[in-house]
Amino acid sequence: MADNARNAALGALVGWTLGAQGRGRRSFKRLDFFDPIPPRMAQSDAIDAWLVGMAHLKSGGSSASYYRALFDGLSQHTDESAFGLSNVSRGLGTPLCGAHGNPLANGSRAIGRALLWGIVFHGLPNKACEWAYWDASFDHTADGVWMPVAIARAVSLAEPGRAVSQVVRDITETLPAESKLLRAIPKIIKDFDSPDGPKDIRENLPTALGIADSYDSVLTACWVVLGLLRGNGAFEPSVTCTAGCGGASDQAGLACGVISALLSGDVPQAWSAPVGDTFVSGHGLKEIDPPKTVSAFLKLVEEAADAHARQPVEPEPTTEGEGAAPAPDIDESISPEVRDLIARAPEFSVYEHGDIRASFRYIDGPVVSPGDTLRASFTLTNLSDGDVTLCGELTATKGWEIAHKMGEVFLAAGSSQTFAVVVRPPAKGRGDGEMRLSIGGAAFTAPVFGTQLWYAVGPLLNQEGTGFDKEYPAEKDMRLGQVFNGRSNMPVEWTAHNERGVFFDVEGLIGDGPGTAYYFADVTFAKPGRYRIVVASGVGAIVWLDGTKTFWYHDTHTPIPRATEPYIGVFETDGKVKVLIKTFRNLQPIPPMIVYFLAEDGSVAVPSGFSPID
Repeated sequence: MADNARNAALGALVGWTLGAQGRGRRSFKRLDFFDPIPPRMAQSDAIDAWLVGMAHLKSGGSSASYYRALFDGLSQHTDESAFGLSNVSRGLGTPLCGAHGNPLANGSRAIGRALLWGIVFHGLPNKACEWAYWDASFDHTADGVWMPVAIARAVSLAEPGRAVSQVVRDITETLPAESKLLRAIPKIIKDFDSPDGPKDIRENLPTALGIADSYDSVLTACWVVLGLLRGNGAFEPSVTCTAGCGGASDQAGLACGVISALLSGDVPQAWSAPVGDTFVSGHGLKEIDPPKTVSAFLKLVEEAADAHARQPVEPEPTTEGEGAAPAPDIDESISPEVRDLIARAPEFSVYEHGDIRASFRYIDGPVVSPGDTLRASFTLTNLSDGDVTLCGELTATKGWEIAHKMGEVFLAAGSSQTFAVVVRPPAKGRGDGEMRLSIGGAAFTAPVFGTQLWYAVGPLLNQEGTGFDKEYPAEKDMRLGQVFNGRSNMPVEWTAHNERGVFFDVEGLIGDGPGTAYYFADVTFAKPGRYRIVVASGVGAIVWLDGTKTFWYHDTHTPIPRATEPYIGVFETDGKVKVLIKTFRNLQPIPPMIVYFLAEDGSVAVPSGFSPID
């Protein structure tokens, strides 16, 4: 396995370095080689995460606790990962930390990370899927998790002689029926070998799938499959085609580099030479001393694979004259446990302490309005080989009410018990709280988040799109009780909304037909500084910060809620800022408006408070 692991890891470095040159490009470019030729490997957050993963494995850590290793070992406050880091810092575990309030949960950043598990657990596809799931769930959900899991499984089964068509099946048969990749594969197979197939597929497939974000994980998986089919698994034609697709071509190039290196059994020296032997790590790597050379990195991957991958099994001798019995085949079936992981809703927050696992399920989500109840349950699992009887206590934040029926708990080895729980915050105030479970010497804390206090008024008139330019009285008059003339001459006024954060249901506020609405909040941050606000609407928005018109756009489109133009405004604050947002609905229904804040370092800035209108 050592040679396979080494080739796969080297293919990853070459594929990433090639793909990084075209990241963000929105059209296909025919490639023959690096352009320009790099002086060394390109730094890779995904490869940095491999170092964290291998250290976690070496320490005996579990797959379900891996999110803590990622949180402690990396500081990647950039786009997709920022939301997972923020949620873990607030107390959530996987898989909920990757799903809650994450508008970029279908992105590609977990693909490159998760491929480590296909290499380390080569020949053990279910193990590779399990670890890829818990890895990707740190900062993604849905296709953002399914793509890494499916590709990690394909990596775990890839070897010289395996047909590319089988690799594609290895990916597709892992996916749930709702994955968009299943719609894409027939289109790729139909056209990949035509003269302009890659160019045409790259140009038309995003629109056919209804995906606007070039960094979407489904598109990235499409470019991996396209390259492998076009190049028939050979290293050079496969990686050049995949990397030529742009978008998240660094992630795609890494994935294609790993798989094509395993299929072909080699990385051509002409391709590995420009990567050199200087290992380049990022500044986000914490508490881990990275290797100094590429050779040392490849050795680390070899050692991890030797320790965990399925080792070759020699044929067993049989009775005299019958020859040797064939070696047992790899079990390629997808286990019920992996199917369950892929199918489960990401409403769980999982924690481990010693031999006890506590899984909190948020039936109503982790956000609750003042005075409302939040339904949840928690499941205790005994991970040890022996039976245990546990006495525990479940409490909530002071002033909160909590009800449950947990008593003494007997858990046979490997067994679980589930208990229902209901928690209610005070009717006044909207701060965060928590549920605290102390049992068997272990302590688990599951957070419950309060809502954000925003005010909204609408629907106001938006006749033939004129609402964008028209200044309504509500824009300057934010007194409670003040009545304005709304759409169809209906009276409307500013009303308090308990928003759950990030996703704003403008459709529910405006209702059927064209309309205009305003949202207002007096926001407090934990400290003064320079912040960014992202407001992504499918039809347009105008944003005022402390009364100053800061940014605006008016365009019917599928929003890409990343911190880029036209969705972003920058502001300095002493800790408080008044935010006014104007948005619209035309004839067609609109997706939720997405609103979030970022600190100067790129981390998600969750407001510490919201003040009521005086």
